[in-house]
Amino acid sequence: MAILTSRIFASFLVCGAVLLSSFAIPVLTVPMTGAAHAQETGDDMVIKRIGLIDLEGVLRASKGTAKVRELLDKQRLLFQQEFSEREAALQQTERELTSQRELLSEDVFAEKLSQFEADVATIQKEIQYRREAIDVAFQDAQSKLRRIALEIVTEVAGEKRLDLVLVKDSALIFRPTLNISDEVLQRLDERTKNARLEVTIDPPKPASQE
Repeated sequence: MAILTSRIFASFLVCGAVLLSSFAIPVLTVPMTGAAHAQETGDDMVIKRIGLIDLEGVLRASKGTAKVRELLDKQRLLFQQEFSEREAALQQTERELTSQRELLSEDVFAEKLSQFEADVATIQKEIQYRREAIDVAFQDAQSKLRRIALEIVTEVAGEKRLDLVLVKDSALIFRPTLNISDEVLQRLDERTKNARLEVTIDPPKPASQE
């Protein structure tokens, strides 16, 4: 009988290893209109003050992101422990089936083998579900942090009376004073230091409810 359980836990470990790798954040351009400045110039199409933001770098370096990763790491370790125990149980079942192969009738053995294969398929499906659930949880948490960061960009742009804020990568050469990334990161960390960040992984739905 083919060994069916040997790749189960290894599959989960591979999935977990890639879950918390860096997630690409789309390049965003955030135009800011300085209404008061436009009235002064008499031309709302004139752009005189520009700021640059490395939004991806800000989110990557933020303490909020570090906390989310820590929470997901804990979830991943719990899942690994759970599936390790279940894998061990499946391996024991497989050994018992192998030893009983010559003692059981063909029909009984086929029934037990079918149930064993169904159990293996179930745990593999749950591993895939958990992998996707952790992925979604991270993206949801990042989306919340990104919204806060963009609010802060808006605030900083208003305070500095910037007409336009561009992502840093869109400029080849620029004065360091145009870069508002450090200020945005500082405010983001300050604003989220007492925030309650939670990561919830819902259990998979029974097959009958899918």
